[in-house]
Amino acid sequence: MKKALLTTTALVALSGAAFADSVAVVNGGTSHHTHSPTVVFHGVANINYTVPLKAVAGPAPEGAVSSDVDLDVTMTSLGAYSATITYGMEGNNIAGATVSVTTPLANISVGVDDANGGGADASDLYSDIDRMSSVGTDEDSSDWYVSVPLAGWTIAASGDNSQATTANKENTSIGLSGSVGGLSITAGGKNKSGGASVSTNLMGATVKVAMASIRPAGAASNVSESGIEVSMPLGAMTVTVNSTTVDSTNNWGASVSTTLNGMTITAGTDSEEENTFKLTGPMGPVSLHLEYDSDDSTLTVANDATVEAGVTYAVPGTKGTTISASYSNDDDDFDAGTQVKMAFSF
Repeated sequence: MKKALLTTTALVALSGAAFADSVAVVNGGTSHHTHSPTVVFHGVANINYTVPLKAVAGPAPEGAVSSDVDLDVTMTSLGAYSATITYGMEGNNIAGATVSVTTPLANISVGVDDANGGGADASDLYSDIDRMSSVGTDEDSSDWYVSVPLAGWTIAASGDNSQATTANKENTSIGLSGSVGGLSITAGGKNKSGGASVSTNLMGATVKVAMASIRPAGAASNVSESGIEVSMPLGAMTVTVNSTTVDSTNNWGASVSTTLNGMTITAGTDSEEENTFKLTGPMGPVSLHLEYDSDDSTLTVANDATVEAGVTYAVPGTKGTTISASYSNDDDDFDAGTQVKMAFSF
């Protein structure tokens, strides 16, 4: 989380700067409406008590009280050629802002290591199947991202701001997604890896086929991958099965999902004996989140399954204030460790 210390005076100044309005412009006896640029400050803050995970051998870590602030600024200039600037306020490095420009022909974003605003490289438009490899390994790392909408299709490219080294050149990627004739098509390429997938509806089921040629890091040759996935509704449930072949090794997976009394329940297993279970939804006055994966957690020294469990209470009469208690050794939906937290939105 980003840290910030804001004085009362600064907060008053920021709240005064956050506005959006519409003004009438009179010119030569005619009038029309135009929208002025907007500057919006928004963020979250929390106070928490956290007991860290035991990541190394030795005594168990002690819990500690701490606080976090994440403050972002969004500046927007509207029009046929518009620009949006997003900046996480951390220190005084305004050069770290992401600038996104929308034009009638293309959308362009430039920002250090995060041009796509938390999204992945252009090659991530390629949609693979479980146990297959993504095209490229560097996500959230592009310095520039260009996407071109074209008659229902999106064509994109991304890469590093400097092409001075071989590694930077190899980080350039391309991607494509769109639909035609009832078929949804995705494709992506990065360095010496590439893949494509096609999905369609068939007798009530969604069928997806994917193929890829992947160059693993440090390898001298590519690995062939292929897979098929079928997802079908069966009453109140949705059943998904897949079969993949990666470098001549066959894999399979199966999962089922349903909604029961407002709770979303998902369970699955596969040929590598990875068992998963997820339960989310309202439980009385709180929201429950329970997630289990039999694969070993990478954040703890012990050989234990990956678990996230927590309850969150939305405080009535507030704008986004929550109180939560959680445990996580995955650092995904909750912070890693055992934690009690009160969070505020601004």
